[in-house]
Amino acid sequence: MEYSIPEINDGVAKVVYSDGSWVLLTLAADMTEADLDDIVYKIAPPSVKAGETPSFLSSGSTRTAAKKPIPEPEEWVDPRPAWQIARQNAYGQLDEQVEFITENGLEAWQAKVEKIKADNPKS
Repeated sequence: MEYSIPEINDGVAKVVYSDGSWVLLTLAADMTEADLDDIVYKIAPPSVKAGETPSFLSSGSTRTAAKKPIPEPEEWVDPRPAWQIARQNAYGQLDEQVEFITENGLEAWQAKVEKIKADNPKS
């Protein structure tokens, strides 16, 4: 799709399409040629764009407009080894750890950590 830039004023370019239609486009100093071409393409009027008809659509069709459903996200799989996940869960959150140490002392915490490590050995 061809277009021209006949004028630029204060960082705003006039973009003229091959059918004579035009639009004003705010430019950015860090914009690349590819950025410019992409934006100009996206905002081009339908009269200068070529499209392809999807197989499910034909002239004379009647359809009902509807919001596209949001797909369910793929299940996230934790990449950490199982022993590491188990240990972290057993340690608890940082505030819980501090509370344990405050209430039971550092030696009790160190003993708890040793038990957690023994119960969840590295594989």
